[in-house]
Amino acid sequence: MNMKYHTGKCALILLSGGILLSACLGGNGTPAAPGMSTPVLNTMAVSVDSGPAAAAGQINHAYVTVKICAPATQQCASIDHVLLDTGSVGFRVVRSVLVASGVALTPATDAQGKTVEECVHLAGGDIWGPVATADVELAGERAAKLPVQIMDDTGVDAPPPATCGANAPLNNGVGGFGANGLLGVGVLTQDCGAACVSPNSALPFYYGCAATGVCTAENAALTAQVTNPVTMFASDNNGIIVNLPNLQNPNGDTSLSGELIFGLGTQSDNAVPATGLTVLGTDGNGNFDTTYNGGSTALKATIDSGTDSYSFNDPTIAACSSGFFNGYYCPAVAPMSVFATNTGVGVNNASGTVNFAIADPNSFVTTAAAFAGLASGGTTNFIWGMPFFYGRTIYIGIDQRTMGSRVGPFFAY
Repeated sequence: MNMKYHTGKCALILLSGGILLSACLGGNGTPAAPGMSTPVLNTMAVSVDSGPAAAAGQINHAYVTVKICAPATQQCASIDHVLLDTGSVGFRVVRSVLVASGVALTPATDAQGKTVEECVHLAGGDIWGPVATADVELAGERAAKLPVQIMDDTGVDAPPPATCGANAPLNNGVGGFGANGLLGVGVLTQDCGAACVSPNSALPFYYGCAATGVCTAENAALTAQVTNPVTMFASDNNGIIVNLPNLQNPNGDTSLSGELIFGLGTQSDNAVPATGLTVLGTDGNGNFDTTYNGGSTALKATIDSGTDSYSFNDPTIAACSSGFFNGYYCPAVAPMSVFATNTGVGVNNASGTVNFAIADPNSFVTTAAAFAGLASGGTTNFIWGMPFFYGRTIYIGIDQRTMGSRVGPFFAY
């Protein structure tokens, strides 16, 4: 995995009496001046590559390494090739990977002593497994006693209810998922939120599973739900920045290195431009509005690093009928130029048009892992997937967290 490191970090610190000092933490480990606090290391490497050994051949997957510990123990492991996902919330790890790492997490139980398990519905398939508490470390940031999900690829937990995996395949293993885990750092705090707290009829999301293996849908308090780890940091907890460079080869790069930065306007390295950004407020589901190619219909849209392509419905574009990219768009004349206009929801209601191109994936380098211009259909929404991230800095403001005069949730670029 290619890694990118900062050579140094500085911050301005206001002392009593109005004295303003600068403290720096050098890239060679040089400490700041005695008696002064140093900035928290808030930057970690992101790599787009072909995936973990058990699932080689992935495309447009952005990976990070996550340190996970059993709470109040020294039982820790660094899990590599965790998929970075700005379109979901919460940390999830494949059970077989966790077991191989030597970390044992205790599943959570409800008031009746039943094991709490969860079914998460993602575009690529459903995820099933128990909720547990873990200490999660990202760069120098720590989320203590974080509710996470264990993706049960071993079948040791209760079998999923019929509603889980009924409309999409269960996708718990490394091979099918293409990663050792999932780091959801989207605009929301919990993965279900108020909708799972107290409805009269519990949603098919969280379940209480008896020792007999029978699972029943149940409500879950916010503190018990799988949670965005960024929101539980002591600082730098109002959002993230994803920064990826352009590809060197328009037909695909073997790998690509970028960075994930925690916090918005909280340290010297995560300052947000005062002007020039398109700030798109979202609704309670993390969506803003997009109109495609001059159309009159506003589509629900999001910026999602967990999706490998631009994803939208255009019946005028032919789909590839065979080969590795079967089902993706194969325009007759490529690259095909299109555009879409994004409009924010609520007070962060900026609007801006994005011009982009759809490539013919048959022209891609077969050994590459990062592709610009990859697009697909099969959705009624509009998803700005991984190709949108190349060459851009994406800012994500978390719900009810402030960045200057702005309040999340929002995406900006």
